Amino acid sequence: MRSWIVELVGGLRPWQRGALVVCLCALVLPLWFAAGNTDRYRHGQSAVTEGHVDCEWDGPCRGAWTLADGSRGRGSIDGLDFTAEEELIEDIPLFGGRDWAVADRGTLLRHAVAQYTGATAGAALVVWIARRRSTYNREMRALTRRYRRTTP
Repeated sequence: MRSWIVELVGGLRPWQRGALVVCLCALVLPLWFAAGNTDRYRHGQSAVTEGHVDCEWDGPCRGAWTLADGSRGRGSIDGLDFTAEEELIEDIPLFGGRDWAVADRGTLLRHAVAQYTGATAGAALVVWIARRRSTYNREMRALTRRYRRTTP
């Protein structure tokens, strides 16, 4: 008995095989980001801002911070929502690395879980659609062969 993957791919038309490969390869992107968030979650440190934080009206905040091991970091700080007066607050607790920081460590985990779940659900959906198309294509080929033999 043939493997279900061989049956799946064998029943697809060439352009459908290409679409299957492209869709499955596109699902690597959320896995890449999920792995990055997981790595940040595991290897980041507690941090405290140095000086004031500069926040754009509709964008991320930028600033500098001191990590728990005494090293310093600088860059984008995700998850801070400030008005202009609040930007002068110092010693804001963060979680970060040398070039990134977040206001709440839990957001990294939530984003990673959502990205892993989205990639898994996307792969399941792509394979489900491909199996339906493959089955349909095989049934149509069988019907076409049967009716071609019976017509004079």
